[in-house]
Order: sequence, then C-alpha cells, then structure tokens
Amino acid sequence: MADSLETAIETHRSSIEGLAYRMLGSRVDAQDIAQESLLKWHQLDEQTRTAIREPLAWLHTVASRLAIDHLKSAQRQRETYIGPWLPEPLLITETTPADLASIDDSITFALLHAMERLTPTERAAFILHDVFDYPFATIAQILQKEVSACRQLASRARQALKANRPKSNVAPEAHQKLLEAFIQAAAQGDESGLEAILAEDAILYSDGGSLAKAVRKPLRSRELITRLFVGLSRKARKSGDARTAKFTRINSQPSALIFTNGVIDTVFTIEIHDRKIQTLYQQRNPEKIRFLQERFPTAEAN
Repeated sequence: MADSLETAIETHRSSIEGLAYRMLGSRVDAQDIAQESLLKWHQLDEQTRTAIREPLAWLHTVASRLAIDHLKSAQRQRETYIGPWLPEPLLITETTPADLASIDDSITFALLHAMERLTPTERAAFILHDVFDYPFATIAQILQKEVSACRQLASRARQALKANRPKSNVAPEAHQKLLEAFIQAAAQGDESGLEAILAEDAILYSDGGSLAKAVRKPLRSRELITRLFVGLSRKARKSGDARTAKFTRINSQPSALIFTNGVIDTVFTIEIHDRKIQTLYQQRNPEKIRFLQERFPTAEAN
C-alpha cells in the first residue's frame, strides 16, 4: 500500500512543475519547486501521509506557497533586470495524458509575460482557479485568505489579463505559415514582405538580459520592427554568419529556433490578430535557452 502510494506520488511531478512554471515562468525554478514539494511529502511520517485524502491537492498547496515566496523575491530582482523580461521557453516532448492536459494557452509567452504585472497572490488565485479548476474554498485554504478575498484576487487578475488573451482563434497551420513567412522575410531583409504580415501597431519584446544583444525596450510599430530586421539581415550578410531556422512547438505554439553558425541564439514566438502578426517575442538570454542548445546542438538535431 505504501509503495503504491509513493509510486503514485511521483506521477504528480509533472503537474506540480506545470503549476510552478505558470507561477514563475522558469522551467528550472519549477523543477526545483516540484522537487522541494515532493521532498516535504517524503518527510511526513507514514501515518500523516496515509491520512491525506488528496495528495495532489496537498502537493499543489505546498508548491503554491513555495512559488509565492519565490516570486516575491524574483519580482524584486526583475525590477533591475536589463530590458524586457520574458519566460524561459518550455519545450514539451512527452505525450502522456498529464503532459497533453498541460498544453493550453495558459503557458503562452503572451499570457506568462502579462502575468508579470500581477501580484503573487493574484497570479496564484488565477492559476489555481482558472487553470487547475480548484474551488475558491480550497484556494482560500491554500492562500490562507478568506474565500471572498480569493474571488477578488482572481477577478482582478482576469481583468488585468483580459487584453492579453488570444483575440482570435488562429488555426495552428495558419499560425505556422505566418511564422515561416516572417522568418523568411526577416532572413532576406524583405521590407515589403515584413510590412505585409506585421500589424501596423505590432510590438516586439526581446529578452537578452545582460548576456546577449537585444532591444532594451519594447519596439512599437511595424515601421520600426521592419527597419530592425532589414538591418539585421544586412549585417548578417556582411559578416558571413550562417543563419538557419528550425520550427518546433514552444509554450504550446508554433515557434522558430534561430541558429547562428550552428548554435541556437534566439527563440521566436508570435501572437496573431486579424491574420497579422501583432506581437513578437524574442528570447535571446543564453541562460534561458541553454537547455535548448543542449537539446538541439545543431540545426539538424531532432
């Protein structure tokens, strides 16, 4: 009985990581939170463990509280972060039911980036209720607040995030086609091609941290974004750098991995509105894409 329970507990790791990743936007930190939550479970005596009727809810409670504490510290650090802060890319390669259930629009770059504006408790209330379907009575116990307060937290979060939810349903095939068109036009420095697929008020967010070259402030307008990529294409041709792209799914959406001289240096994702690219997310911080460099050591790697 005890052995079967412990085996079942380990199967919850991916769910705990999914909760923590949505809270923190960091794959590495989410893994640490999951490990610490499971460790706290194993530190319980056997009588206490067997008395817990819903082990996953207990683990989500522990993970939520750990993530809130971590996020409070992380938000202070992000106040001095150089340039826009974007989440660490999440590459999902497993196809178990638990993994498939975790692939939804709550892990897109757009929503995770928008959730940075929320307080830690607003973020937790929103994720626990709207993503993990916990009733507010349970969330109140997790957050150690009144039920009415938790409802208000989730409501404020929804209002703050409303503008960052997908504005139109775009089929994955159409999303992929528009992404490929952008990557091709950017590589060729095709000014008219870029202007044709970018929304007039398009926005580019580029995260390089302190370790990689990136646009330090959001770049707003089709004209400025086009000028940037035309210039980058011209620079690449002059330097002789070999740049290639590999398409995959990052954070549940079609994405492009950009290789320069055989090494990934950029992850691209886009948001689409009215069949135009509305927002571009460019992750260039080497600390956040190192695992992708290991996963895809060359452009030909599977």
